[in-house]
Amino acid sequence: MFWKELFALNQVIILSIYGQVFFVLGLAIFMQSRRRSRLKLARDLRWLALFGILHGLHEWGLVFIPIQADYLPSAVIVVLQMAQVWLLAVSFVALLIFGLVLLEPLSQSMRWFAFFLLSGWLALVLLVYLFIPDSSERIRQIATGSRYLIGLPGGMLSALGLYRQAQSRLMVAENARYGRMLHWAAWFLFAYTLSAGLIVAPASFFPANILNRAAFLEWSGIPVELLRSIFGLLLTISIIRALELFEVEVEQLIETMEVEAIRATERERIGQEIHDGVIQGAYSVGLILDSMAKHIDNPLAGQRLTQAQQVLEQVILGLRRYMTSLRTRPPEGCLAEELAALTAEPRFRSLVNIRLEIADAPRLDATHTGHILGLVQEALSNVVRHAQASQVIVHLQERRDVMELTVQDDGQGFASQRVAAGYGLLTMRNHAQLLGGQLTIDSAPGKGATVKVVWPRSDSGNRPDVQGDSRERVADSRNRE
Repeated sequence: MFWKELFALNQVIILSIYGQVFFVLGLAIFMQSRRRSRLKLARDLRWLALFGILHGLHEWGLVFIPIQADYLPSAVIVVLQMAQVWLLAVSFVALLIFGLVLLEPLSQSMRWFAFFLLSGWLALVLLVYLFIPDSSERIRQIATGSRYLIGLPGGMLSALGLYRQAQSRLMVAENARYGRMLHWAAWFLFAYTLSAGLIVAPASFFPANILNRAAFLEWSGIPVELLRSIFGLLLTISIIRALELFEVEVEQLIETMEVEAIRATERERIGQEIHDGVIQGAYSVGLILDSMAKHIDNPLAGQRLTQAQQVLEQVILGLRRYMTSLRTRPPEGCLAEELAALTAEPRFRSLVNIRLEIADAPRLDATHTGHILGLVQEALSNVVRHAQASQVIVHLQERRDVMELTVQDDGQGFASQRVAAGYGLLTMRNHAQLLGGQLTIDSAPGKGATVKVVWPRSDSGNRPDVQGDSRERVADSRNRE
């Protein structure tokens, strides 16, 4: 048959493509699964990535080991072939683990099922080494046992796990498109599992004596490796398309953070304008009304003036309540507790690893604790939005008579001398100034960034509340009048 001859002549190309498909699958998943996500699937995909990489290396061994047989001793070739079959087994173990973790919480029967599968495979390997002297037959039997005992059940469990993930409420409600891609990935993985776990090398026992590579080639005219390559390619495409969900999720989180930052900024601006403008003007009107009271002899005018003063007092009280509602929640715990709570928030923790290091954090008042939290929050927001970092270290320590706060990331960095004085940097500088300290930023392209704030220890808890003192002075002047 023409097709058989064509595939036989291009067997090396088919095997190379087969290995490349699964290696790309593993590499693509590995690169994407490093991102932080609220989805459990993002953490579990590393097992599928390991399967793809190891399985691709195994298939490439089918190409390169025969080539080396002409140049290397036979003993070395046997060792390479044995290493190749162990790669196959370990790749299927990774696939089995992937299916098990996707189906968590596992029942006790499922755990025992996995235990018996691995125990049965190890027993088979032992029996093969004891009773089969021929090395090529050993390798064939171990490969067949790996496909039957580990690859077939592992692939079935993984396909079922992907299908359940696609049926989850998050996928159905919010990300139906990516859920459909996971559906397709589950079906392609199921099809690959049937072709890789059931169609094995010919053997004298059932079902390998009936359903094997030679029988499939005779029946269909195409090698099973080509069929596996096609299913692997479709699986790779559908998984990569489904992984776009992580990009969307990160963009949504960053957008939410930006919106929250804009709202907080606007609230602070409105509150400051009310305090500096409207309330001060209202206080001034009150002082003028108080000064007029002693010059009015008409009882009716005096009564009207008193009513106007009372209304003005209510207006000022309402404005103060409104200002309070505009402000963010003041810190309620100590500095260490508040920093731990801030760095544990999902908007940061889901996107980057954060290590908090606090050495003898002092107990500060709510105002100065709020400034420190504002600094750290703005620094972390900049990291997750711009740095593309994988880890951030937040370090707070007391050195002699100063406190030192550093936020260091391992991101892409930037030229610090060219950094634009945007709102984020202005906010951090304002917080540092209100602490009585100084802000410095050290960064270089490719070397991450370090934000450092140093402020006097003795001043950190005793600096006056300028705005509060201003309000008290106005109120005292009114009372004196």
